[in-house]
Amino acid sequence: MPEEITEDNFEDVKNSDDTWVIDFWAEWCGPCKQYAPTFKEVSEETEGVKFGKIDMEAHQQLGTSLGVRALPTTIVMKNGEEVDRKSGAMSKQELLDFVEKNA
Repeated sequence: MPEEITEDNFEDVKNSDDTWVIDFWAEWCGPCKQYAPTFKEVSEETEGVKFGKIDMEAHQQLGTSLGVRALPTTIVMKNGEEVDRKSGAMSKQELLDFVEKNA
């Protein structure tokens, strides 16, 4: 299950040695709603990687500071640094491939 990421716990993500896959989304975003079940499913099937979600309506400054301009956007972070990103909804296989490539 993806963890909700906010300004309050984002520093923990940045300071983590873990690989994080983060979904930037908003309630009003149709593609985000279509992508959410896929993101959740992959998060439950993938070991060794942490998954998180950032609600851009509630935490717009966080997304803006990371240069997120489109929703949904998926970012992979390792050791607090962004290693890859992809904008737009992905199929389950595309997300699995994206995670595997960057994990």
